[in-house]
Amino acid sequence: MKKNKILGIVIAAVIGVSSIVPAFAEDVVSQNTVASTTQTQTKQLSQEEILQKLTQKAAKLGVDITGLTNDQARDKIRAAEASKLGIDITGLTKDEANAKIKQANATKKITEIAAKLGVDITGLSNEDARAKLVDAEAAKLGINITGLTKDEVNAKIKQAKEVNATQKITKIANKLGIDITGLSNEDARAKLVNAEAAKLGINITGLTKDEVKAKIKEVREANSTKRITEIAAKLGVDITGLSNKDAVAKLRATEATKLGIDITGLTNDQIKAKIKEVRDTKKQEVTENLTDKAVKLGVDINGLSNKDAKEKIKEVNQAVKANKTTGGTV
Repeated sequence: MKKNKILGIVIAAVIGVSSIVPAFAEDVVSQNTVASTTQTQTKQLSQEEILQKLTQKAAKLGVDITGLTNDQARDKIRAAEASKLGIDITGLTKDEANAKIKQANATKKITEIAAKLGVDITGLSNEDARAKLVDAEAAKLGINITGLTKDEVNAKIKQAKEVNATQKITKIANKLGIDITGLSNEDARAKLVNAEAAKLGINITGLTKDEVKAKIKEVREANSTKRITEIAAKLGVDITGLSNKDAVAKLRATEATKLGIDITGLTNDQIKAKIKEVRDTKKQEVTENLTDKAVKLGVDINGLSNKDAKEKIKEVNQAVKANKTTGGTV
């Protein structure tokens, strides 16, 4: 479903805090006083930066840290993270809890990547699972890693990913009619994000990269929900209480059934590929049928979409019928 394809642009956000420290003190201020002031400013900025990062993390987890000290905020965020990951950190020291959370996060990410790549990592340690995923990713990217060290493999994969990213960014830029000539992938992404925000009617003035990203995601999700709801209503499918992801899966399964596709044991990607295959076949059949009709009527439909070709053939058919009624010639 073309309508369900949502432009996806991934951007890494880094929050920076800058400070200006005087290089020399004025005559009236001693060198020791300047050093003391500088240290205080640096410490203050560091605390502000930490608080900002904690606030952002708390927001993502849905945790309120208003009025808490940084240490108290960390404790509350740590507990929320553990709860979200389904792990028990009761009685553990901060370092032990952090280590357990880090391990659980790593396992979760590895599991998600494995599912995405269709790789079985059952019973493997995180380290062995990573190695297997690296091999799978290299194979998917068409990279020969025989005899290479881990660092060389990582470098090869990074290079291939960068090339792929450039191609995808260029494709999106061309589609949106945006000139990214001479820009790095990072700058190109930023330009595309700004363009998408403008297209979605989002005012990003004064917003940080994370805030822009969150706004775009929010509007995309709302638009996606609206489209999915319309399609579900059209197909007569009940998606009440389902997330967009689950709703799309249900709609895809419904379409597959309608097209006569057996989806037993198939993954979402395989179902999607099967549907596309059947759609393309049916589209080709329609194109051939329209071409035959056009030839019989002496109508030129070269370069037209099936929809436009149908309209043109319909107009000619109506003209022919009208001409027969009046007894004239076309």
